[in-house]
Amino acid sequence: MAPVPIAQPTRFAIQKARGKGWKTLEVGEDLDHARARFNLMVRVNPRAYFRLIQLDHNARAGGDGIEFNWKLIELHDPNQGGAAGTVRQAAPARGAPRSAARGEAKPRRRERVRLPLRFYAAVVLAGVLIGGLLYLRYGLPGP
Repeated sequence: MAPVPIAQPTRFAIQKARGKGWKTLEVGEDLDHARARFNLMVRVNPRAYFRLIQLDHNARAGGDGIEFNWKLIELHDPNQGGAAGTVRQAAPARGAPRSAARGEAKPRRRERVRLPLRFYAAVVLAGVLIGGLLYLRYGLPGP
């Protein structure tokens, strides 16, 4: 006889972007508490990506029963503008654009990043000056 799956409550997780993935910071069962903690984390670190997701237990999954289906509730994207600490609601899922459905590649736009050349030059110059002073003090044969 197959074991009867135990009903699991709906859980809510707060995740932070790390590299190419997401790291789960907290998991709770109360949406209001999870949303308050999510807003607090956004206020503390407004330049990071955070998301609040709903975790529903997947009873049909094989194995130990630790597989979940998730749904995005809120997403904080610091590049979307607005005041620090603002959170936007998750947009409803849309279908793929026609060009993506046909397999056409979307042209990628390169982001321009300015290099801190003045800072690099100052560091190199300071290193040369300090090295020269040390050489004059300790490197020359003395009397």
